[in-house]
Amino acid sequence: MKIFAACIIIILLLLPLAAEAQGVSPSPPKPTPSSSGGSSGGEPSSSSSSRRVVQLDLDNMIGNMEKWKQDEPTKFEYLKKLLHIPFVPPKEYKSPTVLIWYPSGKGDITRNDELDIYAWVKNENPIEVRSDVYLWLEAKGPGEKEFTRIGGQRIILANEYNEKTNATVRDWSAITPFDDSKEVGNATFRIWFNDMHNTYYTDTMYAKPYQQDNYYSVLELDLVNSPPEADAERIRVDPSRARYNDPIRYEARFIDADGDMINVILHILDDQDREMRNLTQVVKTGTNVTFIASQYGLFAEGDAGKNFSYYYTFDDGLDSNRTEIFYGPSLLPSPKIYVSDPDAVPADENRFWWQNYRFSLKVKNPEVSSLRIDLYTTTPAHPNRYQDTRVIGASEEAQEVIFDVPPFDVSDADESFAYYFRYSATDQNSREETDLLSGGAINPKIVKYPIYSAVTVANILAVLLAALIGGIVIERRFYR
Repeated sequence: MKIFAACIIIILLLLPLAAEAQGVSPSPPKPTPSSSGGSSGGEPSSSSSSRRVVQLDLDNMIGNMEKWKQDEPTKFEYLKKLLHIPFVPPKEYKSPTVLIWYPSGKGDITRNDELDIYAWVKNENPIEVRSDVYLWLEAKGPGEKEFTRIGGQRIILANEYNEKTNATVRDWSAITPFDDSKEVGNATFRIWFNDMHNTYYTDTMYAKPYQQDNYYSVLELDLVNSPPEADAERIRVDPSRARYNDPIRYEARFIDADGDMINVILHILDDQDREMRNLTQVVKTGTNVTFIASQYGLFAEGDAGKNFSYYYTFDDGLDSNRTEIFYGPSLLPSPKIYVSDPDAVPADENRFWWQNYRFSLKVKNPEVSSLRIDLYTTTPAHPNRYQDTRVIGASEEAQEVIFDVPPFDVSDADESFAYYFRYSATDQNSREETDLLSGGAINPKIVKYPIYSAVTVANILAVLLAALIGGIVIERRFYR
């Protein structure tokens, strides 16, 4: 039937060209080439004078069709209707049987699962009456009202069936139709197909839903999701104590069992636990997330000396979660003074406990008009012992601050000592005191004066005199 209809179309299209050859068209026909042995003037030979041979030009035919379509679209469409002869299948024609074949049998799927779904088609018609079958796989996700086509169109020609079973399959492999879904729940598949006579949907063409083994008229799966989780051991801020303009790094790691992309938001809180900024990154599961404070301009000089905290919220588009609040960074104060050359020198090289020691350091303090500096010493007998205070004024030049004090007593003999300075402003190391500095060992000698000194003799005489007086008193009191 198709061949017959095509022949009629070609004949009708050739009629204008035939009329043109007989002088109906104002355009003269193109001369036909003479056969070998014809007359010299190009006249047709006597053997062909009784009929005319019309040479058809395919380009002219196509040109006429395009011109009609452009100039007379209404008539052109009408001509198409006149020439269209619908195919009427024979009475014994049967529609193909189409089912969804889902061999994996996995009922719970995630958005990232790659599905292999097949169309199983059986066509029991004889090959001479079979027609091509066009198929689409359609899906409807959770919360969706309409089916949408996924993958590409599949086509089965009349001769592409198994000779014994009259069946064949077409596949849609490694498809992820719900990778953008924002909901979980029921996911439905069906097949749309057309056999050039009618259009069918496998979910409605049967009297009741069909299911046997892994073959379905309508396939229903359950779209599920696993919430992302934070790897608490990988969450940190480094360094936790730093200057405001140091390359402070917030680092974390998140995992999604379904392999979903994770939307990570870093929330930074000020020293009053108020959110001052949030930053976002989208990362793959298991990927380290890094936010560098200096790249985002998180902290300024005015934040020096303040303490901050932070937490993360994260989601995979379906489920969200958050971490606890973590503390850091603690920003060091901005330096106001410059401290150098701390030193401790005993008054005598013997380093006795009763001697004075000269402690000193150099301080440049251009901004602090009244800088307080305290001296502390530490020994096993007297740890962190306050010694003395000096107050100096502001200066663009380094000032030497001197403490000349006797810092020890007899219990410190034969021990080592250390010392440090504490001040009322922040130094170049963002600290308010120096490190604990070693001062060396103290001489083990306990007695301050030599045996031949007047003080020693006087002490001995005082002891003897006290003993003598005590003896006299006891004798007279108890032995009269």
